[in-house]
Amino acid sequence: MPVFRDERGTARFERVMLVLSGGGALGAWQAGAYAAMDSGGFEPDWIIATGIGAINAALVAGSPPRGRVGKLRTFWNRAEDLLSPARPGFLARLRGGAAPTRNLSRLSTFLAEQIDFTRINAGTLRLGLAARHATTGTEVLFDNDRHVLGPEHVLAAAGIAPTRAEGELWGGAETLAGAPVSLLDQVPPADTLCFVLDCFDSEPGRVKGGSRSRQRIAQFRSRHDLRRALGFIAERMPPELRDDPEIAACLARGSMATMNLVHLVHEVNPALLPARADDFAADPTNARWRAGERDMAASLARPALLMPPPRRVGVVVHELRGGAAPQRP
Repeated sequence: MPVFRDERGTARFERVMLVLSGGGALGAWQAGAYAAMDSGGFEPDWIIATGIGAINAALVAGSPPRGRVGKLRTFWNRAEDLLSPARPGFLARLRGGAAPTRNLSRLSTFLAEQIDFTRINAGTLRLGLAARHATTGTEVLFDNDRHVLGPEHVLAAAGIAPTRAEGELWGGAETLAGAPVSLLDQVPPADTLCFVLDCFDSEPGRVKGGSRSRQRIAQFRSRHDLRRALGFIAERMPPELRDDPEIAACLARGSMATMNLVHLVHEVNPALLPARADDFAADPTNARWRAGERDMAASLARPALLMPPPRRVGVVVHELRGGAAPQRP
């Protein structure tokens, strides 16, 4: 049964954000989680995404609200065909080299046909796609507030294979990209309900390219709490001190805005992660979608998610795995 949004509990939020990780085929879990958000009336105003999350995000942002879940369903029903690796040629296999590669032409055509990029570039829903430069490794955010986005930007952020966008080569190095939480620092302060959907969250060093979202969230929370503290200092400081130019410059970094951050993690055995992330077959895809729906519905049923943070706290974090808080040793 859907958990419907309680307007009394969410009225204080100025925006609802969604941050989506990479994870290859595990992105079906992410899509199912979004479907549960949609059923509950939690409609995002701003999405930041990378990896497979960039495709999910573009399908959401490039569709009318009532058609978003249907577009996600269409993509994941065809994902095995759109994203299955092309087998290397016979001579290449005989020589013992050439790992399977992905031909992006079918996926590019699908994105152009299924996503309304005019709607995306109108900016009704803010969309940021995090891509990594293929040569320098620099992370860049393609934002519909500053860029005219097209299929090439989605493919660049997806990282499935090297893709050219805006005259540069992007992606192809890290399909298992963690949620781009660090980019939240670029978001102007406002009272925010933020959902971070991580397709995986392996411990650092266990899996190459594994998500470090928990550490990034802790760092973001520390910086945001400091801004909140500066806001309190500004409130209590005598006007004659606040007017001092140097003090004013410091206090300008403060903010009284708060964030409720929900970090929802899909549990995956780290040893099986690479194989699972590459398995787009129909049965596991459907199972992951259903798991995402269950996990998000269980999370939304927790009243604590919408409660205001303590007065001196800028960000309150709810980490949930399978819709439940993890057990700490």
